[in-house]
Amino acid sequence: MYVELKNINKTFSDFKASDNVNFGIEKGKLIGLLGPSGSGKTTILRMIAGLENPDSGEIIIDGKIVNNIPASKRGIGFVFQNYALFRYMTVYDNIAFGLKVQKADKKYIKERVNELIKLIGLEGLGKRYPSQLSGGQRQRVAFARALAPNPQLLLLDEPFAAIDAKVRQELRSWLKEMIEKLGVTSIFVTHDQDEAIEVADEIIITNHGKIEQKGSPIEIYQKPQTAFTASFFGQASFVDDYSKFSTFKKIDGADKAIIRPEFLDVTKKNENQKYKSSAAEGVVERVAFRGDNTELTIAVNGTKLTAKRTLNEAEVAVGEKVDVFVYKIFVTKGNSVYILDNEAINEDSFII
Repeated sequence: MYVELKNINKTFSDFKASDNVNFGIEKGKLIGLLGPSGSGKTTILRMIAGLENPDSGEIIIDGKIVNNIPASKRGIGFVFQNYALFRYMTVYDNIAFGLKVQKADKKYIKERVNELIKLIGLEGLGKRYPSQLSGGQRQRVAFARALAPNPQLLLLDEPFAAIDAKVRQELRSWLKEMIEKLGVTSIFVTHDQDEAIEVADEIIITNHGKIEQKGSPIEIYQKPQTAFTASFFGQASFVDDYSKFSTFKKIDGADKAIIRPEFLDVTKKNENQKYKSSAAEGVVERVAFRGDNTELTIAVNGTKLTAKRTLNEAEVAVGEKVDVFVYKIFVTKGNSVYILDNEAINEDSFII
């Protein structure tokens, strides 16, 4: 592993920000630290960077314990949420800043900065100031400034939070392409599920200072290992008594069931429902157009479920009765989660 955290603990007053945190990251991977506000993800990033010190445990980078090595000596690039560009410096000088601090050769600085300006797609803008750039352009400059000294590890703290939705979507793809091209090990903090799923090679889920799960986006989404992870992703609907939905295996002592929109098949009364004998009748309470689909809120067996229908399917109306078949559910018991397929179908016939 290129980056390792072993038994890391960090407390601020009476707040436990990191509670025995352990994980490893392979070289060249792009990792998403994902969790709700206050879950400890930014604290982890800052401790790796050397901006905070753990109370106990070891931070290891490239086989070396770095706990006592100052931030400036760790070979790390850091991209802040608010860009943190020097507003009285040009794009060129902002990118060159770290190299000048290192007292690099002037010829090398010029070559490196021009190389990075080309890499981030801002050729011809080297003499502009941050105030003359868009939010997306400023974030690209911050990215280039962090890369200028050739760091072996790049850390990004919610890098797209200050950018509007359309530009944020473009920068996600751009960042992933750049990281893959450069091959630099990178960790980015986010609370945006879609962002983590789209950008990261692996996701680390944080909650109350603990690591809930680590794995690929597909593994995390489809095979949650804890009750928190199961409930954190997607548009989860919670069901207290899932026995109301036939036909699922009974888990003794179960707390609740989690049903995501993609676990449901919603059909109009005049449409064919393959598993009609196991479907429940529901009443549509809300219809919302989402651009590429229609989102429905349906009252079924005393529970409100969120479902989706494609734009190619016939429209449904508020107040309409529909058939709802539940393919799959997550059942929680304590912090454990059970993934159950509806026994009305063959296990091999349904692919999420």
